[in-house]
Amino acid sequence: MFTIKETTADVLIALRWQVLRPGRPESTARFAEDEAEGSAHFAAIDASGCVIGCATVIEKEGRLQLRGMATAPEWQGKGVGRAVLEAVQVHANQRGLPLWCNARVSAMGFYEKSGWQTEGAIFDVPTVGPHVTMTWSG
Repeated sequence: MFTIKETTADVLIALRWQVLRPGRPESTARFAEDEAEGSAHFAAIDASGCVIGCATVIEKEGRLQLRGMATAPEWQGKGVGRAVLEAVQVHANQRGLPLWCNARVSAMGFYEKSGWQTEGAIFDVPTVGPHVTMTWSG
């Protein structure tokens, strides 16, 4: 059992760091745009109050960029990521803005199942690995 809520970036940092930046400084889990106007943060919270999933959207040039999408390892495959992504998509629809992200190649199938489209070629993000740009327009 878990719930999804809009929150602040500070609530998400530990999970971002654990899942997306292991072995790197915690500061790498913070985004310059976390506190920017138009940014929103979503968390999946379990029954004990722990953050088990998260995502951030950042408004850029009339679109929303999805960043920092993560699910705690022990919760992966249990619908947490999908629920967080659905909350992000509802937010985008309410704002009337399309979404895009630079997805890890290993996550492409996850996004495709929710109607996201691949755009362009695979590229490498140093110290992170292969990514591809994906878009969602509702």
